[in-house]
Amino acid sequence: MTLRRLGLSLAAALSGALLATAAPAADSPRPLRELRCDLLRPEGGGRMATVEAPDLHVLRQTAAAGDFSPAIPPGTAGIMCGRSNILPAAHDDEVILLGLPLFLAETGSPGRLGVLEIDDGRYRFRMLEGRLSDGEQSAMDSRIAQFQRRFQAASARRPSR
Repeated sequence: MTLRRLGLSLAAALSGALLATAAPAADSPRPLRELRCDLLRPEGGGRMATVEAPDLHVLRQTAAAGDFSPAIPPGTAGIMCGRSNILPAAHDDEVILLGLPLFLAETGSPGRLGVLEIDDGRYRFRMLEGRLSDGEQSAMDSRIAQFQRRFQAASARRPSR
């Protein structure tokens, strides 16, 4: 595993080559591709370090049948994936069920960064760098509503303690 340090910008966690990937034209469709995923680990002074995780493929592994249960070392504070699109994929909520936020870094120029998380039982996606277009915001709202419905359905099926 390779360890890299993060400063204030989580986008710097991914290699320069990842963020420098040419973005498609604004009017062309962006097929969703995941270039890599890393683990985030807290360091002193409010800094985060990334740990390369070559066997972690959130997009593919969450879409597969069965539970998403990658080997996550203790002390991991989140997962960061570099993708061709900032919008969360259909099963990205499975990362949150591990108790970890999912940071998504969109490749291209300018790169954007956001985080999928849950707060008090409510899913949310916050943009940390860049903005969503109106159309993207509408798609994001629909996706978050989908995650919330699944979460509430799963919570209703759990036996009470």
